[in-house]
Amino acid sequence: MSKPLVLIVGAGALGLATGYHLSLAGADITYLVRPGRKAALPNPQTLYCYDDQQLKSFADFQALDSVADALTREYDFVLVTFDGATSRGAEASALLRSLGDGIRRTAATVLVCGVGVFDYTCQVMALPEERVMEGTMAMLSYQTSRVTLPLNPPTDPRKLAAATIAYKHMGDKPGFMIADKPSQPVRKFADLYNSCGASKCNVVNSTVYKMFTSSIFPIMAIFDLAGWPDAATLAKDRTLMSLGAKAMAEIMSLPEHGWRGKLAAWVINRFTLARINAGMEKSCLPVDYSAFNEFHHGGKVREQDILVMRNSAQSGRSQGKAMPALDQLLDRYEPHCSRDEPGVR
Repeated sequence: MSKPLVLIVGAGALGLATGYHLSLAGADITYLVRPGRKAALPNPQTLYCYDDQQLKSFADFQALDSVADALTREYDFVLVTFDGATSRGAEASALLRSLGDGIRRTAATVLVCGVGVFDYTCQVMALPEERVMEGTMAMLSYQTSRVTLPLNPPTDPRKLAAATIAYKHMGDKPGFMIADKPSQPVRKFADLYNSCGASKCNVVNSTVYKMFTSSIFPIMAIFDLAGWPDAATLAKDRTLMSLGAKAMAEIMSLPEHGWRGKLAAWVINRFTLARINAGMEKSCLPVDYSAFNEFHHGGKVREQDILVMRNSAQSGRSQGKAMPALDQLLDRYEPHCSRDEPGVR
């Protein structure tokens, strides 16, 4: 039986960790990177797994830096790992347009891993929605050269220093989360991923997926505004916690999130939010939850997070729904981000 062919657009932490697990499942992995960046992707990649404190070698992949070269093969899946803000940039949009032209007459299904960019990707690639899935990594993963996190036991510092990527599963080892539509390619991808034996792909209701991936960003915003403390310290800030919970509830209760969103909004408050944060912090150990998010949401994807919250606020207003807490949070958060990163507006 021939191996499933997977093209992963982008070779950052998400792309490499996901590609590694798909390779364990027997997939043939190709990375498409920016022109001139192929040499910066050494083979093999060495990954440090916080779950068992062991190094993993990932060599079963090839890297290409030309869309034309990538399109010499017909893929089962094309994973776009750009974050939501990067996807809208001129370079990424041109690449996605070219890819869409090249795969339109094939059977490939696209998996959009960036948050809040599904409709944009369908439009730019000119693919129907039944050819595009929506999902994202459900583990913590980062490039060790880009950030140094606090060392919590039983982390092995020598092994960690030898790795290019580090990753940590949480809870019952979900590694990927994917919305359940379109059902046939989603099931095919989930079955492939689950064959890796080391991780799981959780298939979730599409409405729940959209609600979850749009409502988590107020949590990151209040952590950021507080200076990325631990969960217990943030829980003592009643003003920020209440503002974050109310902003989350406003997003959850948007009409597009249906009855599930209304139910979730009804139970969210600063006390339940404190429990959620404490649970996430515990589940992430030995990775420091706040330090990881400071790197990721406080820098790498901060612009994406703001865009998603803006879009949620606009969605509410366009449907005649007031979003006072989310507006207030953005009014505080955007100037805060602009002081740290002048490029974020």
